Amino acid sequence: MQSSVSSALPLSYGISLLVQLCPLPYHVFNSDNHYVEKFDSNDPDKRNVLKTDFSLRVKLLNQIRAQKVALICDESPVIFAGVQCLDGITVLIGPVVMTKVDQNFAKLYSLKHQADTVPLLYCDPGRLCAAVLLIYTELYGRHFSVNDLLDANFISPEVLQLTQQRLADVFSSISLEERPHNPVTLELNIRRAIRSGDEAALKTALNSPYSAMRGTLADTELRSAQNLAIVDITIYTREAIDCGLSVEELYILADAYIQQIEECRFPAECAALARSCALKCTQLVAAAHKRQLHPDETSASGAAIVNRALDYIDRHLYEKTDISSMAARLKVSSGYLAHIFRRSMGMTISAFARRRKMELAVQLLIGSDKSLQEIAQMLGFSSQSHFGQVFMRATGETPGQYRARRQH
Repeated sequence: MQSSVSSALPLSYGISLLVQLCPLPYHVFNSDNHYVEKFDSNDPDKRNVLKTDFSLRVKLLNQIRAQKVALICDESPVIFAGVQCLDGITVLIGPVVMTKVDQNFAKLYSLKHQADTVPLLYCDPGRLCAAVLLIYTELYGRHFSVNDLLDANFISPEVLQLTQQRLADVFSSISLEERPHNPVTLELNIRRAIRSGDEAALKTALNSPYSAMRGTLADTELRSAQNLAIVDITIYTREAIDCGLSVEELYILADAYIQQIEECRFPAECAALARSCALKCTQLVAAAHKRQLHPDETSASGAAIVNRALDYIDRHLYEKTDISSMAARLKVSSGYLAHIFRRSMGMTISAFARRRKMELAVQLLIGSDKSLQEIAQMLGFSSQSHFGQVFMRATGETPGQYRARRQH
């Protein structure tokens, strides 16, 4: 991708491809701040703040030229990004918004810049950074990460100073109220209990007097309780992952609990959900320990392959189990994979996959209103009848009977 004025076509071609990948308003300017080309939805000039407010255009272009590549958040949540190309050409992307805004905000922003109502598209800042970094890297051959560009704008010296001040405020508050945070041993005891799959030890840790000595993570009691519970759930599920459990299964578990916490109306509900998650993680680890019938017979490399196989199964529960594809992905032979899996887990890959499908089926039957046909299709069964037969063998009930019994 070149950027000289005499060879603007390659730059135009590159941006035209970016427009397809990331449809945003792209603008190209000369060194005298005048347009070379505009790539947007062909909105009239009156709806383009870079046309109606020349001083804004100059300000943005000067910032980009000074930094070579920039994310500009001076009018947050409205953001721009740009890259200084060679021979005075500057590419500017925007305006977009990094959070959804209503029509009134768009009108006020447009009025500020003497424009008719501007269509402010939503765009994640990381995606916007990625678009300009594609151009920057091609031109300069330098690697600049998306996070570096984000941090340069969102972690300013002012933000760090405010954070340092808040640190002092929190410390002073804790000291005056004589309410230190709970000791680290509380967290360590919970994590040890999860790691060992010991429910009794977990309950002892959760009932510690220190469990009530929590920090404050928000201005309101409910939001603080929600934030604390989310932190706890993150710790508990990561501990289970470190024990070798399926990453995908634990991520889904964490997502479900966190979404439920966001629906809580009372702080006590948040804490109870966090404890429930800790118990669930402990039970999952305990079940995994029981499945490993002959742990001493499986080498460290074999155990790693089995763990990767478990994760593969969870990521492909919505498909028919294909051992050949799994083995190819794990770069081992199908025979070796089947051998070490059965030796480690005490069952075949197909049997384990069926069991995981049934566990998910139970959750879908209880927690959703999806039809039996939809559930069967989601789990990769050839028919509703086949799904019902497998479910019956696993639970002793048909899916319909199981759902009806749990609903009454």
